[in-house]
Amino acid sequence: MNDGKQFYFKMSLILAVAFFIWIFGSPKEEFSALKAENSSEWQPKTPVALTNFVPPTLVVFKDSENTLPKRNWTVPFLELEAQAALAIKTDGSRVYYNKNIEMQRSVASLTKLMTAIIVLENYNLDEVIKIPLSAVRREGAMGDLNLDESITVRSLLNIMLIDSSNDAALALAEKRADFVSLMNKKAKELGLANTHFSNPDGLDEPGNYSSALDIEKIFSYLMNKYPETFEILKTKNMVVYSADGKIEHRLKNTNEILGKVNEVVAGKTGYTDEAGGSLILLTKNNIITVVLGSPDRFSESEKLIQWLKEAYIWD
Repeated sequence: MNDGKQFYFKMSLILAVAFFIWIFGSPKEEFSALKAENSSEWQPKTPVALTNFVPPTLVVFKDSENTLPKRNWTVPFLELEAQAALAIKTDGSRVYYNKNIEMQRSVASLTKLMTAIIVLENYNLDEVIKIPLSAVRREGAMGDLNLDESITVRSLLNIMLIDSSNDAALALAEKRADFVSLMNKKAKELGLANTHFSNPDGLDEPGNYSSALDIEKIFSYLMNKYPETFEILKTKNMVVYSADGKIEHRLKNTNEILGKVNEVVAGKTGYTDEAGGSLILLTKNNIITVVLGSPDRFSESEKLIQWLKEAYIWD
């Protein structure tokens, strides 16, 4: 073989080897991907963002639509004129109605629920208090207390909660200089984020406010911790006397719905010009209702109770 032929033979061999390496030496992953992409077996690669994806878990709460009472959706949502309203199970596990339940606003004499807590946790109910001039002069609802009248803490508690007496509330609070501070300390202890007190009776003053949800928590705490207050708040009429028995105080519950609506067993009223009508009620089927800032607290509370009967399937 002459030199020319040998040269061409070597070049052909080199080219053949190079071609062989190019075809069979390519990365298998790329070749396989190319083959698969052009076949019916090709599947797109999973995006990197989804490589650690975990499907969401469906959580069914114990108080779901499958739990009695069930919502009857044929009954529309109740529209109330009250600025805030709430219907909740007494243990707080289920809300049946809510409207602005965390809105801070004046709550009038519902303030006295916290006043009652401070009295029960810090006073001897049989202790006798002399009524100060500041209490007699207090504006708003009066329990007809007399200046320097001696009367027990227990009687003042009854007058305050049944008659919604401002003079009784102030007489109780005047016994301790730090009374309002104790009210705010208790509010913080109970986790009431939308509550602050500046007086013991609920008169309109800056810094005296709460919310429907917080008032319900105060009421529930009072009922559970001190069952005797339930007996007071369910009483329509009572007579109490001064410590010497000479002065008689005839009390009539300000809760007009008590005894009128069969489902209602206890409650507390409140009203000022700024707060409007306020009312908290406990019903026989262990529901607490609250209306705040209502033009007609009794009528709207009755509407709410009736709506609950129709808007939920109870059995």
